[in-house]
Amino acid sequence: MTVLVVVVALVVAIATYLTWLARRLDRLAARVSDASGGLITQLVARADAAAQLAERCGLDELAASAARARAAYPALLVGAPLNAAVELTENALSRSLRSVEVAAAGQRFPIELHAVDSGAARVALARQFHNDAVRDQRALAGRRVVRVLHLSGRRPPPGYFEIDDALPLREEPWPRLVEGSVRGADAPGREDRPSHDGPLGHDGPLGHDGPLGHDGPLGHDGPLGHGDRPGLAS
Repeated sequence: MTVLVVVVALVVAIATYLTWLARRLDRLAARVSDASGGLITQLVARADAAAQLAERCGLDELAASAARARAAYPALLVGAPLNAAVELTENALSRSLRSVEVAAAGQRFPIELHAVDSGAARVALARQFHNDAVRDQRALAGRRVVRVLHLSGRRPPPGYFEIDDALPLREEPWPRLVEGSVRGADAPGREDRPSHDGPLGHDGPLGHDGPLGHDGPLGHDGPLGHGDRPGLAS
């Protein structure tokens, strides 16, 4: 009787563990999917900002790089993978954004330049969260028990997205370029009063609680959203 109880307990324990593994694989796959969607959204925003700056400043090379990148987005938005061809076009756009011509043009259009640099920073963060999610899923799928029992099914392992997303270096931070226009320092009859806690806001350079949002770089509860979104543990 004791042996039977032990055997039943072992079977239940093993079944529970395998069920947990399968569910965790599903959660990690959903996390990768969410991270991929967030990354694509930020790539689109960066290319749109680059195209706007190129149009305002007459930068033909930047306009061409942005156009090539934007040509791939319709397919990505309906589920196409982030493959090597996408990496090539995004790398070309990154190099164009770091060009001397873009930096010089940004001195005349600081708001548009800030939109480009902000988009580049968001792409770098989104790519990090995407690759972190991919790493976690691949690590779990690579366990021997998962491979032997085919707990991942026929689902192919997700791929990393590797691009040159180094942020452009600017001689003059953009907030100083537009500080006077934001505060109205040059307007006649208006006193130039410094802001309370930062160059453009109450608690930081771009918002109340952080550089790009209320509670994190890209949203209220984290870089890309809530709950089991990219960058958060499943």
